[in-house]
Parts: sequence; structure tokens; C-alpha cells
Amino acid sequence: MMLETPLFGRFQGEGRRLVFAAPVVYHGLIRGTVGAGCLMILIGLTGDNFGFSATWWLLVGTLLVLAGVAAAYSLVSISFDLKEKIYRRRQGPGLFPKLTVGSLSHLDAIVLIAEPNSRLMPGGITYHLVLHWKVRPETQGQPGEPLMVLQSDSRQLVPGQPLNISAQQLLQLGLKYSQAIGVPFYDNSHFASKCPIPIW
Repeated sequence: MMLETPLFGRFQGEGRRLVFAAPVVYHGLIRGTVGAGCLMILIGLTGDNFGFSATWWLLVGTLLVLAGVAAAYSLVSISFDLKEKIYRRRQGPGLFPKLTVGSLSHLDAIVLIAEPNSRLMPGGITYHLVLHWKVRPETQGQPGEPLMVLQSDSRQLVPGQPLNISAQQLLQLGLKYSQAIGVPFYDNSHFASKCPIPIW
């Protein structure tokens, strides 16, 4: 099971860009958290404290602002410029995320996998679209970038059902994304796989 904020793919600019980022609602929550924190700080400074001490308003407001900023900096994303044939990846977490730019020719494939996840729900299964990078001489026999989960979908299976029975939606999206980027697509959802990005 992954702890990262889930990403969702969407085409932009009349199909010239493909972006995988956190949903718009999540960005709204971050802005709302920072805004609420700033409002609480303002209340603490003005003296109209609604029955709480000014110190309480300032402390809680500051914590909310810091939480919102930390959440914003911990987001991961990747965008593909389909015209210029380059990608831009933002890797978190942390206040100093790693930003990389590379050619689409460095990408190896998109792979659909199935991760059994009974801790999430009984009979739970999570499908992941995983982006792989090529191994190149300049990377000393290692992939050019760590694996990246582009999009996930969690479902609940009835005992005895094939692992890939509910993978059709993500399968279609994976085919669409791989064709746009120009990389092969592999469907490995018929057998169980480990979480591509472990927690530990």
C-alpha cells in the first residue's frame, strides 16, 4: 500500500500535454488549509478571540499554514510535452523536491499491475499504472529514474474472481497514455504484484 497522494492523468492544451498530478480538489484543500491558518493568525493578532486566547489562535493558525505548505511541497507530478518530446518530473517529499527533465526516448514502458490489498478492504485489489525508465550506460546499469505510479484504482473482488476482472478501466487508460507518449504498454494485471513503491 502506498502513502503518496494519488495521481490522475489528464490531457491539456488540445492534447499537446499529458499531466499526472493530484486532483484539483486536493489542491483546493491545501489552499483552504493555508487560508484557514492565515485567518486564525489574523484573529489572534486583532484581539477578537471568540473565547480563546490569542496564543491559541496564533499557534493553531501557524500549524495549519505549515501543514498546508508541507503538503504542497510533498506533491509529486509528471508532465509530458507531446510536441517537444520531453517530460518534467517533480519528486517529493520534502521542502526541496527533485525536479528532472528528460527525453521521452528515455522511457521504457507503462505496465499495469495488480496489488492484492486485503488491509484496505476484504478482497481488495489495487491496480497501478507504473512508468518504467530505460537502463542506459550513463546510469551505470540502473534505470534512469525510479519507478513512478501514474494512476491507481482500488476495487473489491469476490473470492475466486480473477485478479484482473476489474482492471478494464485502467487498462484502457494505460493504452491511451502509452500511445500518446509513444512507449510500449504491458498488462501484468493477471498475476499478483508487490506494491511498486513500498512504504519502507
